[in-house]
Amino acid sequence: MKTVLLTFIALLFLLVLSDTTHAQSGTFIQPKGIAKNTSTLKVYSAQQAAKLVKRRIGGKILKVNKHTVNGSSGYRVKLIKKNGHIVSVLVDAKSGRVMGG
Repeated sequence: MKTVLLTFIALLFLLVLSDTTHAQSGTFIQPKGIAKNTSTLKVYSAQQAAKLVKRRIGGKILKVNKHTVNGSSGYRVKLIKKNGHIVSVLVDAKSGRVMGG
């Protein structure tokens, strides 16, 4: 029993030691499904930009493209309004602001 307990403690110690070695080396494994730097962006996908525009302006989304807005990342969303007008708006990914329409 004493041998099993000592083996368990030794394995636990090695496990903790290997985790701190990775932390000190700066190695970080990004979990699947989480994009890098999304904490600084309010809009991080074309689908999210389309939903935001549809909620604010209405109409039917025709196309969404990545686009530079105010020198940073964003999206250009093209939609057709209920009155038949085709509108193109910009979505600033950093602030979530919709411009145009």
